[in-house]
Amino acid sequence: MSPDHLFARALARHGAGDLDGAIADYRALIVILPQEVAPLANQAAAMLARGRASEAAHLSRHLIRLAPELALAHRLAGESQALLADADAARQSYRRAWLLQPDAAETANNFANFCSAEGDAQALRLYRHAVFLDPERCEGYANLSAFLLTREQPRESVAAARAAVALAPDNKAGWNNLGNARFEQRDYDGALGAFGRARRIAPYFADACINEGGLLLDLGRAEEGGALSRQAVALVPDRRDAYNNLGNGELLACRLDSAERVFRHALAIDPADAQTRFNFSSVLLKKGALGEGWREYEWRRRTKAALRRVRSDDPPDWPGGDPAGRTLLLSAEQGFGDALQFCRFAPWLAAKGAKVTLRTHAELVTLMRTLAGVAEVIGPAQAGTGAEFHLPLMSVPAAFALDLDAIPADMPYLHADANAVLAWRRRLDALPGLTVGLAWSGDPRPGQRSAHLLDQRRSMALRHFAFLREVAGITLVSLQKGAPALEQAVPGAPTLIDWTGELHDFADSAALLAALDLVITVDTAVAHLAGALGRPVWILSRFDGCWRWLEGRADSPWYPTARLFRQVRPGDWSEPLAEIARAFTRRLPGSVP
Repeated sequence: MSPDHLFARALARHGAGDLDGAIADYRALIVILPQEVAPLANQAAAMLARGRASEAAHLSRHLIRLAPELALAHRLAGESQALLADADAARQSYRRAWLLQPDAAETANNFANFCSAEGDAQALRLYRHAVFLDPERCEGYANLSAFLLTREQPRESVAAARAAVALAPDNKAGWNNLGNARFEQRDYDGALGAFGRARRIAPYFADACINEGGLLLDLGRAEEGGALSRQAVALVPDRRDAYNNLGNGELLACRLDSAERVFRHALAIDPADAQTRFNFSSVLLKKGALGEGWREYEWRRRTKAALRRVRSDDPPDWPGGDPAGRTLLLSAEQGFGDALQFCRFAPWLAAKGAKVTLRTHAELVTLMRTLAGVAEVIGPAQAGTGAEFHLPLMSVPAAFALDLDAIPADMPYLHADANAVLAWRRRLDALPGLTVGLAWSGDPRPGQRSAHLLDQRRSMALRHFAFLREVAGITLVSLQKGAPALEQAVPGAPTLIDWTGELHDFADSAALLAALDLVITVDTAVAHLAGALGRPVWILSRFDGCWRWLEGRADSPWYPTARLFRQVRPGDWSEPLAEIARAFTRRLPGSVP
C-alpha cells in the first residue's frame, strides 16, 4: 500500500473512531516517512484521545524537534503536559502555540480549557477570543457557556448555550450546558426540557441523566429522579455524583437502609467529597446513628458554600478536651430554626466551666440573652474578640460525641420577658376557648436555591386549615409573617386574630407564644421557638421529614412538648391534618392533648 493510501486509511479510521487502527497506520507511516510531520501530529492527537498522555508527550517533543515553528506541535505538547499534571510546562507550550498562531480558534479554546482547570481568570478572555476567531464553531460557545456558569453568570451562560445549540441542534453537550444554565437561573422547566433534549439525542448520555435526575430530586419528585439516577449509575458505575444522586433519591423516598448502602458506595469511590458526606449524614442522623452521623455532618464545613462563608476574624477552631476555664465563641449557622435548636449548647458548655460568647442572627440576639450562664450574645457583624477558640453551634454534638440520651433537654432554655407575656395573656384571656397559634409557611428564602425548593415541600396554604373553623372551643391566632400572611384575605380561609404587626423580633414572638395554649406549625423556626420555650407544639412534617425529627417518631428528644404529625404520602397533607382534627376531638374540655 502506498504512503498516500495508508495515510488516507489512517485518517478514515481516525474519523470513524477506530483509534487503535489509526495509531497502527500512523506508526507505519512514521517508519516509512520519518521526516513527515502530519503522521506524527495525528498519532499524537490519537494518543491523547485514547488517554495515553505519556506517549503523546513523547511524540510532541519529537514533532517540535522536526518543526519548532509549528503551532500544532506546541498545542499537542500542552495538552499532553496538562494531562500529566505538569502545569508549568503546559502553560509554556500553550503560550508558544498561541504566539506562533494567534488566529487559531482551537488553540485559544484549548488554552482556555487549561486556564479554567487551573483557576486562571484569563480563561474567560480566551474563550471569548476563540468564539470571535470562529463564530461558527459550536464547541467554542459550549465551553464559554460552561465557564460562565462557574463565574456565576447564568444569563450570559444561557446566551452562549443557545448559540451552541443553534449551530448544532443535535449537540448533546450544548443542550446539557443549556440545562445547567437554566437551572442556575431557577428556570426549572426550561432546565428539564434541555436535559431531556440532550437525553433524546443521546439516550446513554450520563451527564444529562445525572443533571436531570438531580433536578427532579430537588423538586421533590423522588421516583422520577430516582429512576434517572439508577440509569446514570448503570451507565457510569464509577461516578460518585451518580451514586450521590441515587442516595439522595432513596433518602427523599424514606428508604433509609437503601440510601445508606448507596452513599457508602459513593464514598468508596471518592471518600473526600464533602457534599456527599454531608448528604450521607442526614441518613445516619435520621436513623438515630448520631455518633457516625455527627462526624459526617462536620463535612458540611468543607462544602463549597460553607468555605465561601469562612470568617478570617474568627479564633482557631476548638481543639477538643475539657472546656472548663476556656473562652469559646459559639457561632450560629444556617437558619433561625437551627440556631434556636442548637443554642441550648451555650448554657450546657457554660455549666461545664467555659466562658461562652454566642454570635447569632440579629433577630435572635435579644431572646438569646436569656440563655443561662452565657457571658455575651452578639450580632453577626461582631467578631467576638477575646475568645480563645471558635466552635459552630451545630458542631458541638460532634465535638463532645453526644448521643440521643445526652442531648440537653431541660426546658425551657429560652425565656420570654415576663411582663410582655403577662400583657399578652391579658389580651388572650379576652378571647373564647383555647388560644391556638398557627404558622402555615416557612421562609421561602428565594436567594438560596436548595432552601427555597425545600420550603415548597414543607410549607402549606392557609386554606388547608379551613377545617379548624369547625373545631369548637378554640380561637386561632396568626403567627405567620411575610407574604403568606396575605392568605388570610382569601375567601374560605379560617378566621385568625392577627397581631403579627407588633412582632419585630424573636423576643416579641416568644412573648406571644409563651402566652398561647398551643402552637400548630409547619417545620419552621416557630416550631423550634415553641419547643425551646417549653410550650405545647404540634409540628406538621413533610414526607421526607428533616433528620432532626428522626424516623417514624411522633415525639422528639429535642423538645419534650412537641408532637409530630407526618405526611404518609409525598406532598399529601390530608392524613396529618385529619390526625390533628382527631386530636382536637379527643381533648378534654379546657385542656390541650
